Amino acid sequence: MTTQWIAAIGVAIAIGCAASFYFLTFQRRRDEAAAGIVALSAISWRGFIGMVLQALRRRGYVQVVDLEDVSGDRDYMLEREGARWLLSCKHASTYVLGRNAVQALSSEVLLKSAAGGLLVTQGKIDAEARGAAGKQRIELLDGAKLWPELRDLMPAGELDAIRAKTGAVARQRVLLGWLFALLAGVAVFLAMPDAAPAANATAATPSTGTAPAAPVRIEAPPHAPIETQRSDLSRALGTLPDVDRAIWATGSTLQVFVARVDDQASVDAICALVLRHPDLTSSRLQLTPPADSGQQTRFLQCRSF
Repeated sequence: MTTQWIAAIGVAIAIGCAASFYFLTFQRRRDEAAAGIVALSAISWRGFIGMVLQALRRRGYVQVVDLEDVSGDRDYMLEREGARWLLSCKHASTYVLGRNAVQALSSEVLLKSAAGGLLVTQGKIDAEARGAAGKQRIELLDGAKLWPELRDLMPAGELDAIRAKTGAVARQRVLLGWLFALLAGVAVFLAMPDAAPAANATAATPSTGTAPAAPVRIEAPPHAPIETQRSDLSRALGTLPDVDRAIWATGSTLQVFVARVDDQASVDAICALVLRHPDLTSSRLQLTPPADSGQQTRFLQCRSF
């Protein structure tokens, strides 16, 4: 077997094994967490807070019923090892919590003489908030960190469906990884000179040499123009069941005509499409209800900076 074959097979096996390991472990866990966060967002508030409290009970936290506290629908007082902790939950995967959320919980902790607090959301917590929480006794549980805590508390059928879907996606990626590995092996085989013919050619004509093949460059896909992104987003929003149409009122404001402005599931679906377009994530959304509905127009951003 020539050096060409050994190098080509070695490269193909190395790339294929690396792709299999990555897609079946790290990427599959990320996909499962992302799908799990979406599933958690679809659960009712009572169902979600019940799962959070059950997960925290496994850590040793016990809910305290304070008859003098009438705001328990938002914050929950917990107790562990004689110390009290305040739990605050934000139920939506579109949340991006910042310093203000941490400072608000910290103020409540001081007001209620608690030892610390827990801030929980299926969304994300930005770096500024993490820096503020690090200076205080505030534990942060956002989507990526929250899912492992609640995964085993999901209904068995729903969790099995998530795992089956992510497993199928992982297998497809592994197949594509091995296909790429095969192509890389072929490229290495063609790029390397054949040692035996090259030696014979050198003996016959010492002045003749074999020029190495030019390296293969793979260009990144072109970035879509922002006007194209705006047009694609408008069309995509128009396909949602609760959206009549979407038009750009200004360069940064997207007016979306919806059946109800207070339907959180509809808002989550709209934001999920907005966040797919990298240049439009900070766009201002103007949710406009039907003229005879009596509802007020609502403004929001899917991601704040």
